[in-house]
Amino acid sequence: EFDDGLDAANIAAAQDLSRQHYLGGEYDMPEDEYNDYAAQYDPHFTMPQYVADFLREFQDLIHRDVYVQEKDEYGEIIGYKPDPLVREQKLNSIRECYEVRFSSISDRFYKQQPWPHPIEQVAPLVENDDVFIMLYKELYFRHMYARLGQAISIEQRIESWENYILLFDRIFSDEDDMQSIDLPVQWLWDMVDEFVYQYQDFCRFRTKDIKKRPQSDIDLLASKLHVYDTMQVLGTLNRMVSQSDINNILREDKEDPDGFRLHIALSSEIGIAHVQLVLGYFSIVCMCRVHASCGDFHTALKSVENLDFKSSENSHQAPVYMRVTSCYITLYYFMGYSYMMMRRYMDAVRTMSQVVLYLSRTQHLTRPYQYEQLNKRSEQMYKLIAICISLCPQRSVEDSIMQYIQDKYSDQLSRLSKGEESMYEEFFGFAGPKAVYPGIPNYQDLNSREIGQTVSQQWNTFLADIRQQQKLPLIRSYLKLYTTLSTGKLASFAENMPEDKLRSNLLCLKHKTIGKVKPVNRGGSPLDGELASSSNVDFYLEKGVIHIADTRVAPTFAHYFTKHIAKLESLVSDLSVRPA
Repeated sequence: EFDDGLDAANIAAAQDLSRQHYLGGEYDMPEDEYNDYAAQYDPHFTMPQYVADFLREFQDLIHRDVYVQEKDEYGEIIGYKPDPLVREQKLNSIRECYEVRFSSISDRFYKQQPWPHPIEQVAPLVENDDVFIMLYKELYFRHMYARLGQAISIEQRIESWENYILLFDRIFSDEDDMQSIDLPVQWLWDMVDEFVYQYQDFCRFRTKDIKKRPQSDIDLLASKLHVYDTMQVLGTLNRMVSQSDINNILREDKEDPDGFRLHIALSSEIGIAHVQLVLGYFSIVCMCRVHASCGDFHTALKSVENLDFKSSENSHQAPVYMRVTSCYITLYYFMGYSYMMMRRYMDAVRTMSQVVLYLSRTQHLTRPYQYEQLNKRSEQMYKLIAICISLCPQRSVEDSIMQYIQDKYSDQLSRLSKGEESMYEEFFGFAGPKAVYPGIPNYQDLNSREIGQTVSQQWNTFLADIRQQQKLPLIRSYLKLYTTLSTGKLASFAENMPEDKLRSNLLCLKHKTIGKVKPVNRGGSPLDGELASSSNVDFYLEKGVIHIADTRVAPTFAHYFTKHIAKLESLVSDLSVRPA
């Protein structure tokens, strides 16, 4: 039920990377060369020659032409055509510079400080190449956010925003100097993902300790209301979706699944056309993230309804979002969180289960620099699943996931099942995304409580649902023991609860266990679903008597033996590869 149809051998192929690339690690810089540079330069005034050579090489790769001469049968040149091998070599070289060499140089020269300034130091080096400077600025500010954190000034945050808007506008401008620009899908995903991350960070920055800020900071923020404004961010993402025409392509693929128009377009488009298409696709995923962070969970799921979610009819074709692991995880994490906040707990568990199973199968393929981040996201989803199954016990949770949660969070799971608010708050605070205040603060009234109330609204809404269900686990446990039971007797069992309150809780239990559930392996929108019960026990109330029916399907020996045969095969496989 949770199998996504990809084994570990196919995942690297789906992401267009080799096993060696995943395990490549750092770029090897000669140690004596590094020591020479490290001893003789001050990064604030002098750029090491090694870094200057790297930037020039990076610039050359960005603009490298992939077209070769096309000749007729007489050897006459009749035009130019793209060479797939040259393009592949170009993208692989850019990928190495972006993922390996940039990180390695950062660790050695710029671990706790920014890279050379884009205008003062890099622009003269690259002959004021504005296209390369925009791409370099994207990496420059991302590095600052990662290494300097809250030390980034307001002016630098604003400059990063302006660079993103300029970069996206140029990419979709179809200007001649942009036609040869072609970037790896990992960089394109990171670009849009970082844009949304900086938006969320700026929303928290402009509302945190605002009364303690100097007046000059408040005046600057008040004069730049458009910077990372929620409508501006959503407008930018929506514009990239619209101009790439990605939604129309995805809709045509849903109408004709065997056409594979999206995959054909991705394999045939080159240069800036390929960049535009991929950015449009990833912008859909990031729109889901923005809406979920702002608390609009219905729109979050609605925004991704056209994506190429894999169905049984075309299971041999991997969805595009699986080409980048972090994109796949981000998409399913925010979809799962949105389902949970909409009280569709079964869909939330199923969605997040796919990702944690995927991560458990592909840990050996994880890039070293991503391991910590992906491991944290995995733990977040395990905790969200634990919350969901505590509020809505389910029959279809994957055995390995349930075993992991019971082994690691046994005490916490018990406290969750008893309705302890502090335990829910701890899990929710760690596992849920950080909510943002999507509006612009009123800089004329710094005493307003609106910001704090809005940011805590997601937790308060969820807490209200928890409080409604505090007595339901106790009632559910007694219903499992009887076929008929009077309300008076059940009330005495349930801590002498008044019968009118018991009836309210019985209605609440009935209501909470029936909800919309999306059928497995069926296409359509994530919002689609059919009413179904998540409970093993069904009941109805008649004249003060509760009539109970156990709807559990009797376990079969086949399931038991199949599960243990699979475990045995796994053990045999592990033993067979161990050295004697």
